[in-house]
Amino acid sequence: MNINELVAKRIKAVRKSKNLTAEKLAWTANLSKSCVSYAEKGNNSIKISTINAMCNAMDITLAEFFSVFDENISS
Repeated sequence: MNINELVAKRIKAVRKSKNLTAEKLAWTANLSKSCVSYAEKGNNSIKISTINAMCNAMDITLAEFFSVFDENISS
């Protein structure tokens, strides 16, 4: 699994743990719903500013978001 897929999986997992729909997350993060859907697909890279906006909307820090990632992720 590459980093894009891991980030996508993490976004979706956190969103669901916070009982947020993709639409509610998008609204709270001031993003489009398509942006959230795109990020959760993991096909391409997303900007760190977008991840940060989602983290703020989900009430977690970037450090918390990335804390589950292994340092040996292959690119």
